[in-house]
Amino acid sequence: MTVNEALTKAKNILDEGGVIGFPTETVYGLAARIDIPAAIEKIFITKERPFFDPLIVHVASIEQAKKVTAYWGPASQALAETFWPGPLTLILPRDPSINLMITSGLDNVGIRMPNHPLALEILQQVGVPLAAPSANKFGRTSPTSASHVRTEFKKEDVFVVDGGDCDIGIESTVLLVRHRPEKVELSILRRGFVLKSDIERVLSDKGFTFEFIEKIDKRESPGHMKHHYMPPVPLIVCTEEHRSAESILKEVNEKLGELPDEIESIKIIKPAGGIHSHSVLKLSNDPLLATREFYGKLREVALQGKDCILFYRTSQQVGERWESLFDRLNKAASLIV
Repeated sequence: MTVNEALTKAKNILDEGGVIGFPTETVYGLAARIDIPAAIEKIFITKERPFFDPLIVHVASIEQAKKVTAYWGPASQALAETFWPGPLTLILPRDPSINLMITSGLDNVGIRMPNHPLALEILQQVGVPLAAPSANKFGRTSPTSASHVRTEFKKEDVFVVDGGDCDIGIESTVLLVRHRPEKVELSILRRGFVLKSDIERVLSDKGFTFEFIEKIDKRESPGHMKHHYMPPVPLIVCTEEHRSAESILKEVNEKLGELPDEIESIKIIKPAGGIHSHSVLKLSNDPLLATREFYGKLREVALQGKDCILFYRTSQQVGERWESLFDRLNKAASLIV
């Protein structure tokens, strides 16, 4: 199938109220039109996603974004002009026309313009924004290639537009923006490629008075739960880089039984016979490369047939870039020891 044929098929499925897998620069999304309620519901059903976890609305332009929100504002404009198309989701007041299923009943909506030519082409052809969480079963490892999506939804037979491997490899930064009379209040609800320092620099350069609010309810962000992105076998993050695997597994077996079977609708993987073998997840020393390869390597290592996956944090893995990756790693982990 040619690219044009794939785009035509994707548009037809969307227009008929179906869902598709489509590529973005972050991860692959499971998309549906925001103006067909049954299609939005199909996202949740296909992903086995609880309705309390909101979806991000993907737009083709800033003008389209303005129709999704009740108030756009100058700070939103400055951030969108700088980072869109790109991996920044803005949380803004919901326009009354936006279906409450998308926002999980909340008054704010997440909006972003993806930086992938095929995603933008689909959005432009369809002519309305698309709601799209990551194209994987709820709580499991996010997809960074078309084959990941096809494997994830083999039974559901989801059509996937193949846009190659994702350039960034983790989900977008989610930023809550509140325009107050005296200043702009900001809260990062999910770390990502766009860093706090990037946002600070842009707003400072453009003369905004702003403040970051750290303590805030993160329910308005997708992937806000304590556990998310989990592989099919336990991932153990070790904070001591030279600790022996034997001592780690001993501690893990002691603690695993104490974990609940489910946390926030995410099933925690606990091998019935305990953990006796392990694979090691190794990532590049460059945080940008490590982030890009993380989900793919996590999937590969999970298929090696061992009881668990070990990841060793090192003293070199520090700084904002690494913190975005560790946000995903720690949520994907069954235990941190």
